[in-house]
Amino acid sequence: MAQFSVEGLDNLMKDLSDLEFDRIAPMMLEEAVPILEKNVKRREALHRVSGDMQSSIKPTTARRGRDGYSISVRPTGNDRKGVSNMEKMVYLENGTSKQAATPVISPAVRESEEDVCRKMQEVFDREVDL
Repeated sequence: MAQFSVEGLDNLMKDLSDLEFDRIAPMMLEEAVPILEKNVKRREALHRVSGDMQSSIKPTTARRGRDGYSISVRPTGNDRKGVSNMEKMVYLENGTSKQAATPVISPAVRESEEDVCRKMQEVFDREVDL
């Protein structure tokens, strides 16, 4: 029967358990979210009417949920007429029976992915001294 041994696995597991995920994960998200916010606002500007929705686009704070940490960028509040900016964004993203979909968030997420991952890796490396 074949045998093998692994050297250093105990050290790796200890190093990983020593990481402060509850401190580092939110930091990674919060330092990377401006990239997504900028792209969402840029894409929304193509549909700008009054600027109410664009000025309401803000990131949330990082939150821990069942599946780990998350953060989002979305419109908040209402416009001058009392219409929910989030509702207007949903109509842009998905369309209505009278309006074709003109996605804002989906393409912004796709075009931000590489830069966001790079920024999160940079923060992780900095915080764990790699």
